[in-house]
Amino acid sequence: MNHIKWKPAAIKLLMRISPKKQRERIYNQVQRLAYWPNLDADIKKLQSRAGYRLRVGDYRVIFEIDQNSHPIIIKIDEVRKRDEQTY
Repeated sequence: MNHIKWKPAAIKLLMRISPKKQRERIYNQVQRLAYWPNLDADIKKLQSRAGYRLRVGDYRVIFEIDQNSHPIIIKIDEVRKRDEQTY
């Protein structure tokens, strides 16, 4: 199982999301990243910058993967509502 690290800014962004049910849904989807790459989620590699994005409804979780470490470390950078400035 991989290790998930949240940046403080990503935690702040997550805590601002309401309703609480949506926030919990996003958090649960992020926790599933611990099983990378064996998971069935809407994940795509970003083209405009390094990293990946996880789609959870109208929200996007931007993250990076350090595959050189054991276990793999997944760094959560941002949690944002999808708009033209998300990426």
